Amino acid sequence: MKKLFLLLITSHILFGITLVPMTETLETKKKKNIVFKVSNPTSEPVAVDFSIMKVTDTTNKELREETSLVQAYPTQFVLSPKETKSVRVRYMSNELPAKEEVYRVIAKELDIEVTDKKEENIKGKVGVNIKMRFSYEGLLFIHQKDAKSSIKIEHIQKDNRGIQLTLANSGNVSDLPSNINYDYFVTIQGQEYQLQKEDFKNTSFRRVLAGKSKILSLQNITTLPIEKIESMRVEKK
Repeated sequence: MKKLFLLLITSHILFGITLVPMTETLETKKKKNIVFKVSNPTSEPVAVDFSIMKVTDTTNKELREETSLVQAYPTQFVLSPKETKSVRVRYMSNELPAKEEVYRVIAKELDIEVTDKKEENIKGKVGVNIKMRFSYEGLLFIHQKDAKSSIKIEHIQKDNRGIQLTLANSGNVSDLPSNINYDYFVTIQGQEYQLQKEDFKNTSFRRVLAGKSKILSLQNITTLPIEKIESMRVEKK
């Protein structure tokens, strides 16, 4: 099951390479390799560094660590103008994880500057300067086919910034608890009401990894009196 996670997909767009697909899911070991395509639509050659990092948390900012469980080939290459290169990505474990693993797929464009000025030559060789110019990031989700999320509100706290919710995911796959994916209900004087679209204005949703929790801040609830809210719950659509 493929997922589109636009809020988590990060790109620092200047110009140059593209990465396809931006999200991919591995849920069967019958599929040996996943293929990502890196393209250079420009009229100049570009060097690319391709890497994969494991996402360990997304509480305040995305935390990543190096991994050997997911390997890619090739990891460094030069794209000619209009060229597309296929990068094969493989999960090295013999079994899929019991709890979903999330990985960042990163294609970094390097700016190649070649100069033939004598003062910059070293022993008659042409000097090459490489500097970072562009980064494109996608996501790879690895889990078992029947994996499911289970997000609940563990704690609510009201303050001058609105309501802070602690969302916990006891399932074995990550999920994005946005109001597009979930309905939010509040209880006031024993009566339950559903939050409306305008109550989520400017709300920043971040993915809750399997077995993790995170704080969600709702600062623009306008359809109901915040001070009278007694409890809250979420329900997947």
